[in-house]
This record gives sequence, C-alpha cells and structure tokens, in this order.
Amino acid sequence: MTSPLRIVLPRDAWERLGPQIKAIGPVDPVLFERDGGMTYRGERVALEQAGFTAAWFSLDTFVLGQDEQFLEQMIAAPGLRWMQSARAGFDHPAFAALAANGVRLSMSKAPAPAIGEYVIAAAFDHFQRGPERRVAQAERRWQAFPFREIAGTQWVCVGYGEIGSEVAWRAAALGAAVTGVRRSAGNAEHATIVPPEAMGAALAGADVVVLSIPLSGDNDGAYGAQFFGSFMPGALFINVGRGQLLDEAALRTALDAGQVGHAVLDVTREEPPAAESWLWSHPRITLTAHTSGIGSGLAARSDALLLENLGRYMRGEPMLHEVSPEAFA
Repeated sequence: MTSPLRIVLPRDAWERLGPQIKAIGPVDPVLFERDGGMTYRGERVALEQAGFTAAWFSLDTFVLGQDEQFLEQMIAAPGLRWMQSARAGFDHPAFAALAANGVRLSMSKAPAPAIGEYVIAAAFDHFQRGPERRVAQAERRWQAFPFREIAGTQWVCVGYGEIGSEVAWRAAALGAAVTGVRRSAGNAEHATIVPPEAMGAALAGADVVVLSIPLSGDNDGAYGAQFFGSFMPGALFINVGRGQLLDEAALRTALDAGQVGHAVLDVTREEPPAAESWLWSHPRITLTAHTSGIGSGLAARSDALLLENLGRYMRGEPMLHEVSPEAFA
C-alpha cells in the first residue's frame, strides 16, 4: 500500500479544498495555522517533527500576511521535496534557497488572465483620456474628449509567456497588431514573435509597450536609456513585470522629454515607493500597488493548479510550470 503524501498547507486552504485533495490520492495533511505554528492530526507539532515532504505556498498566506514566515519555515524544513507556489515569479531569495536544498518548485500562472485585463484597462484609460474626463467631471465641466481607438495600434510585449499571450489575444481582439519579444523561436497565435536582438526595431513603431518578463540575475536595471530611447515618441509604457527591471531615473528623463508619453507602473523598485518619491506625483505616471494579478478569478485558478499538479506529482508525471534548477544558477 502506498504511504500517504504528507503535505503542509494553510488551514484555510485545507478547509476549502480538503475533500478535493483527498479525492486525488492518499494524503496526510500538516496544517499551517494562523498563528504561524503547525498542527498534525489535531496536535501541535514542531517543524522538525512535522515530517512533510510537500508544501503548498497558497494565496492564504498572503491574505494573512504570513507569506514570509511560511517561506522561512519551508527553507528550514527537513525532508521537503516539492513546493507549489501561488507566486508567478521566482525572484524572491527564498526560492533560490529552496532550490539549493534540492526542493522542486512549481510556480503559478494563475495571475496572468487578470494581468491581461489590467493592461487592456490601462490602455483604454490612456487612449480614452480618462484622467481628463475625471477632472472635467470634478470641475462640473461638460466637455467632449475625442479619443483614440485601440484598433490599428501597434503593441510590443517584451516577454511573451503566459502574461504576454493573455495581453496579446485581448489586444488583437480589439484590432491591434502585436509583436512579442522572447528568446525562444516559434509561432504564436496572436502575435508576431521576434528575438531580443530585433526588439529595438519593433519598439520604434509601437504605440503600446508592455514589459512582463521575470527578474533574473542579468536584467536588474537593464531597461533604461537605450530601451526608452528606442520608443516611438509618446508611446504608452506598462510595466507588470518587476520594478527592478527598470532604470527609474532613465524613465523619468524619457517621460519629461515626451519620449514616453505615459507610464503605467504596477511594480516599482521600492514597494511602496518612499513618500517623497517622484513616482507618486509625476503627471505622466499611473501608479498601482502591485495588484494587477489580483482579479476575482485568481483564487479559483490557483486552487485548480494545485489540484492538477498535486495529482501529477503523486503519479510521478511532469508538473505544470516547474522551474528548472538552472534558473537559479
């Protein structure tokens, strides 16, 4: 008889999905409690004695503000072999530490559809002159604002993975032409794919530029003066990747010169930006609090991914969105 898989997960997650998890196969849950401790079969248990080999770093830890505490315990956990994360990115230092411990890591693409909607909403607001409309209403001024339609615009998605493709099909459905920039060759249904070496030429004709690549050891601050200097003057720039990708001083220069017409930033180098940061008050910046992925369908997609990958793991099959150890080299 196969021994049950001992998996640690937040209590709220188990209470929500316990029956579905048990239907996949024999499991023996360790519950991560709201106070940061653990229980096993109703009794408190120390991390060293918990004995779990799998973990679910679920959205529940973020809601309760326990994400950092959970990761710290996973790094220290003896015997952990696999962790499913609710995060899309793996640039947090904890993931490198887990990989160094030999832990297999599978990430989440659940935020991607919501991020796709966020990007389209940002483009609509910019092209339809949303800020001007709101000022006119606040001033009780009845004024017509002719606006630009998305149909016929040129978009460049720098990074064409799950997020880029979610942006692309939505933009294409509205009549935009999309170019995706990625290292791997191949076709895409809703975009023309070009390699990074051809990015500059693509940027020169783009009305909208979307940055959605993950942060890695070789791209911190890589998107600066040369990147923005390749833009068609007045282009809309949207960053839903990582704030550390940008040279923010170069962005400010490009905004002030009109090389970038407007920047929508869901991520910044420092989160939140300091109270005195120029990002808060620049007239050509729209700033949001790293929330582009928090759509109403996020939790359901995240739960579904856990169930799918848990089944694959227990059957010894390849998992979705597993990160190669080489990504942390």
